[in-house]
Amino acid sequence: MMSDFKNVFLEKDTTTLQINPFSQNRIYGLTCQNFENDSLISSIHYEIQMLCIHSYENNFFSYEINRKQVYIDNTAPDLKIEQIADSCAQAIFPVQIKISEDRKIVEITNHNDIKKRWLVIKDKLSKYYEGHIITQILNKVETTFSDKALLSESICKTWFFHLYFRPIYNTYTKNKSLNFVWESPVFGNQIISYDVQQTIEEYYSATDKLFINIKGKSIDKRSVNELLNGYSYPKSEMSGIKTQPLESEMEIQYKLYGEDQSIFSVIGTYKTKITQKKYKTTQIEIYHLPENSSFRPSSQPKQKNISYWINEEEPKKKKSGFWNRLF
Repeated sequence: MMSDFKNVFLEKDTTTLQINPFSQNRIYGLTCQNFENDSLISSIHYEIQMLCIHSYENNFFSYEINRKQVYIDNTAPDLKIEQIADSCAQAIFPVQIKISEDRKIVEITNHNDIKKRWLVIKDKLSKYYEGHIITQILNKVETTFSDKALLSESICKTWFFHLYFRPIYNTYTKNKSLNFVWESPVFGNQIISYDVQQTIEEYYSATDKLFINIKGKSIDKRSVNELLNGYSYPKSEMSGIKTQPLESEMEIQYKLYGEDQSIFSVIGTYKTKITQKKYKTTQIEIYHLPENSSFRPSSQPKQKNISYWINEEEPKKKKSGFWNRLF
């Protein structure tokens, strides 16, 4: 029976989740599948290696994240455009980021390293590929890579970063939801806004995990045609033409380790109506891949009074469809 499991709220009606650093490398696997109705159209999967450090002196969290080989439809990139995209993305990793306590990415702290790696990769690609198209691609990528804020924004539009770094660490009230507006990259560089309700389940699971559930519906005023044609605003509505706003729903579940409240898994589904008979569904799964089946995180992470990955420089006061292939 459910009452046999440990209660999340104990004697209180509220509970507060907090980020805890894990001092050992963790491997996460990501799979993203795109469906048209019930037919699988494409899939991508890869592994992410992560290290988290909390600087108690400066009260921020730093992550070093490295992406391993990308597989598209279960094979390494083989099309020329996919190979170019994969090569460009290699300049980004490992990426070091600083995040706030509410899980927002503040900045990329090794931007200079990324720019140096990019110059080497750009030189190799320029020598290997010829033509006007490759020049255009490299110029667009360089525009993104050279601007720290633009690169950070682009990274945040990829599924791993978008779902892993969310405001799930919050104060929850029993039988009540937290309400947010989520802007998710359902169509690559095209963002859809959702009104979401975020709740925590009252009981831990049998394996001592916390469940956070998020459900939402689109509040985007654009029509589906405007979305697919790349408009970032409701053109028809602004022209006085009445159209049906796009219909899209999303549902995400986070499972957290009970010991340190770090993420064990994220499973998300986005379903968008294209026509009366056609739906686009994107399913994303992120799982921690421990070294052995008996793994359990430490309930008392070691505190490290250090300042880690110091900024290389002071913060400065539409990516293309090609860019989406980088991740």
